[in-house]
Amino acid sequence: MVIEVKTLAMANLAVQILLIIIVSGAAYLAKKRELGRHCMTMRIAVPIQIIAIASVMLPSLLGYLEHGTPGIFFKGEMLAHHTLGLAVIALWTYINLVFLGVAKLRVKLVTVMRLSFTLWVFALLSGLYLYVRIWVGQV
Repeated sequence: MVIEVKTLAMANLAVQILLIIIVSGAAYLAKKRELGRHCMTMRIAVPIQIIAIASVMLPSLLGYLEHGTPGIFFKGEMLAHHTLGLAVIALWTYINLVFLGVAKLRVKLVTVMRLSFTLWVFALLSGLYLYVRIWVGQV
């Protein structure tokens, strides 16, 4: 059974809305200094995001690139979005390695956590922009 590219994009949008809720809850827990629950919540959110990237975003992107006609600026926007997303995953992984004692940190952990959250928000907003541009604006 072949899944249509637009169906994959809609599934990804639903997953991202779920992740907005989960990560917002995690940010609230961190603000309330409930770091154990915050970490557990993030350890749920990060694998969900990685699975979404591998199983939904990548096939959707490849399907669009195969059948769409993106311009050079659109490809740059897409590259920026994916670079932000990969940076977020790398930072989240690094933060977990610090918590597990595998990696050492040279700056305040809260600084890295805020940076990763900020990059995630930018990646999310640019992803929503790309979604609207592809599926509503029909790039």
